[in-house]
Amino acid sequence: MAETFVLVHGAWHGGWCWAAVINQLERLGDRAYAVDLPGHGMNRADRAKVTLDSYVNSVAEFIERHDLKDVVLAGHSLGGLTISGVAAKIPARIKRVVWVTAMVALDGQPVIDTAASPLAAAIDSLPERSITIEMLGKEAIDGLTNDMAPALKEYVMAALGPQPLAPLLAPVPMAPYFATGIPSSYIVCEDDQMPVAGAPSWHPHFSSRLRNPTLKFVKSGHEVMFTHPVECARALHELARGD
Repeated sequence: MAETFVLVHGAWHGGWCWAAVINQLERLGDRAYAVDLPGHGMNRADRAKVTLDSYVNSVAEFIERHDLKDVVLAGHSLGGLTISGVAAKIPARIKRVVWVTAMVALDGQPVIDTAASPLAAAIDSLPERSITIEMLGKEAIDGLTNDMAPALKEYVMAALGPQPLAPLLAPVPMAPYFATGIPSSYIVCEDDQMPVAGAPSWHPHFSSRLRNPTLKFVKSGHEVMFTHPVECARALHELARGD
């Protein structure tokens, strides 16, 4: 039976980042869609006005507009903050939610401490209330691209766009998602070196915040969609089928 996937990108990315994974999922007989969140990719929303709620609403509206059902909703990195809200908003259309080396918030809390973060203090002075990956420095760039060949790294870095900060500073309600009872899964990228504030790694720091998630492990860095699209697609396909 064909599965239906809706794929949500992370910070600085757009729906374009999922192209190779979509190709692989279609080879497995599935249907897959990638969305551009507001202010990303071809979605030209004013980045200064982008919020986490606008992320959630845009994905939920995409699913409803295309009348998609039994959706396996997957989010990469910052996309993890969006997918829980989407599932809570339209639970009848969601079959499973998959965090792909993604952020999982604590209920009612933002993923960035607004009281301590220099980003939060500077948000109103930044262009479009957004930040580029280069503004985070060499450690973040190296962590994002640690297992990329030089040509791939050059391509990805050239394609990344500014990231609105407001979604990172918004409290994330997780209780409504947990109340749905929708199954959760987490794809662990074993070589992920993207820095995480207050933790050595994304797993189990974020994955442990879910309730009884099914885990899949991929030998990959943070940008698994680019470096290991075949393995990423296979993991998504197997999780959708309950394997």
